[in-house]
Amino acid sequence: MSNPSTKVQTLSLKQFTAFSEATFNFSPGINVIIGENATGKSHLMKMIYTLLKVCEIAQQRKISHDREKLEERFQSQLHDVFQVHNNHELVRLSTGMAEIHLDYAGTHFHVQMGVDNFSVQYEPEYLPNPSSVIYLPTREFLSINEGFIAAYHKRELPYDETYYDLSLALNALPLRQNQLVEVQNAIELLQNAIAGEKWKKVVQQKNGRFYFDLPEGYLEVNFVADGYRKIGTLLYLLINGSLSKNSILFWDEPEANLNPKLVVEVVKVLQTLAKEAGMQIFIATHDYLLSYELSLLVEYPSDNPIDIKFFSLHKPDRQSAVIFEEGPTLVDIEHNSILEEFAAHYDREAAIFYKSTVEDSTNDTH
Repeated sequence: MSNPSTKVQTLSLKQFTAFSEATFNFSPGINVIIGENATGKSHLMKMIYTLLKVCEIAQQRKISHDREKLEERFQSQLHDVFQVHNNHELVRLSTGMAEIHLDYAGTHFHVQMGVDNFSVQYEPEYLPNPSSVIYLPTREFLSINEGFIAAYHKRELPYDETYYDLSLALNALPLRQNQLVEVQNAIELLQNAIAGEKWKKVVQQKNGRFYFDLPEGYLEVNFVADGYRKIGTLLYLLINGSLSKNSILFWDEPEANLNPKLVVEVVKVLQTLAKEAGMQIFIATHDYLLSYELSLLVEYPSDNPIDIKFFSLHKPDRQSAVIFEEGPTLVDIEHNSILEEFAAHYDREAAIFYKSTVEDSTNDTH
């Protein structure tokens, strides 16, 4: 079951990147964010991730009572996650002041940033001890993990901090079977999707390099399909405990490189993680199948439903600020860029069919 005290409740953004002013009230289960490119989906998730990651780092380094060090750490983390050099690059139109309010695990954070100003305030006095936090990027990562940490430290790689954090998480060793009770069903779903029911230790790591034990053979990661690598990343993070009970998972475009059959399996895995492990999950997606399979879980709930919420981000034009909507299902969302383009596709198909029918009829009369 989900523990509300470990979840992200609300996020308010003011003059931050593409947002003029917006307040999001999140589900403790699965949060699905849709919208066209450049509407701030990844920025929204990365802002939350950055704050939570700083809490995690503060506990590890025992600096949770030092506000000055925390402020420095947060500003550094923010720049590394967003790959910017100055605060004003994160302020809408690079003018004025941006404000962020976040309610997480009983703590209220208030961040202000401008050209020459940066401050972080939080109440109560002590930072929460967070659950593990993972950010999965759009591209698969297993094939580039080997040597990534050393190269990142030398600033030889054009990747943001989320990739570095992911590499650190992947380097942890697998846990014992009895330590994986809450995520065991999700592990089995992923193993079956990749290799079938007979294969158990599907993804393995040796000195930072990954291997897959598949029906085709024991294969080095670069000989494995991108889609399997991608969901294999999630599988290994569950096996080594980086994702566990009450963790918070951010996943940017889970559907990238997956065929429709695997997309359906991913929905089952997300449902299982939210229901059985109490994970809070944030997803940014452009995919019709993924988003509507999740919506069906709410529209036709089971005896033990999970909490899902949908958010739509859109712009009236390219220069406007982002406008947002939220609802319990996709049916409740007015501006749905995924559905709009699919409807336009069917309209185009109908027009082509009608035109070809008319032309055939005209030719027959002659």
